Amino acid sequence: MTNRSTYFKITFIPISAGLFAGILVFGLFDIDFSDTKALKNLLLKSLVIAVGTGLILSILNMFLKIGNLQKK
Repeated sequence: MTNRSTYFKITFIPISAGLFAGILVFGLFDIDFSDTKALKNLLLKSLVIAVGTGLILSILNMFLKIGNLQKK
């Protein structure tokens, strides 16, 4: 039997990492690389969106317990 933190981790880590990388790469096409303020804003925006979305979905998954865990 797995506890709720396992369901939180298996949702939070991949979703947050994927969203962070996706938003960052997608945003790099739109900004000017010589503008450091735009780069910082893009990093901060992608981090906040990734962590916020990851937290919401992970908390939902803790209570719904959706996941493909290996059974021994």
